[in-house]
Amino acid sequence: MEEKNLGKILKEKFNQGASSYDRQRKHVIPCLEDLYGVTSDLATSPNPKPKILDLGAGTGLLTSYLHQRYPEGCFTLLDLSEEMLEVAESRFKKGSNFSYIVGDYLKHDFGEEFDIIVSSLSIHHLEHSDKKFLYGKIYQHLGPGGVFINADQVLGPHPASEEEYQRNWMEKIHLGSLSESEKKIILDRMKLDNPARLQDNLKWLEEIGYRDVDVYYKYYNFVVLYGKK
Repeated sequence: MEEKNLGKILKEKFNQGASSYDRQRKHVIPCLEDLYGVTSDLATSPNPKPKILDLGAGTGLLTSYLHQRYPEGCFTLLDLSEEMLEVAESRFKKGSNFSYIVGDYLKHDFGEEFDIIVSSLSIHHLEHSDKKFLYGKIYQHLGPGGVFINADQVLGPHPASEEEYQRNWMEKIHLGSLSESEKKIILDRMKLDNPARLQDNLKWLEEIGYRDVDVYYKYYNFVVLYGKK
């Protein structure tokens, strides 16, 4: 899929149902609390008021975990979807330590260095070459000692493991209490998934120069990846 078409499709799909996105997540991601909790735990900085960038921030759900940890931090939320970011602005009551950017994180100039850069359930949509490109771009915009944490999906290393990932996921998804339109939106979004293998993600991070690269959490196809500059 061409990059420009992918961005347009992603924006369209994630604009749909933005107001109910958080509630839907809890039905679709069986380990959501763990993913975001571990990401927040790993988001360490000696700066009590760290500059934090959330890529593919959506409604600001992950940022809300980080804000609890760093209430005086400076948060930048970047996402393709205006509707998603409008929900985020409402969540944080347009606080002065929050800024919102509607844009494509592959193209947008981050413009400064950050202490912490995070992403959740977003980067797996990209072509694999763009994933590595983005990891490199993130590295360039981390300050010394800055950390990058990605809570995301991965592809199984073998066909059998991928089959087991998908079997478990479909078994755990709770769609029963969602409307038919909500189910359609969720299933349409899932068709845009393009995860890479865990070992490939770790290899790319190490090749770029991240240190202390590790996977700190894994539940079937859901992982939390970490790297430090």
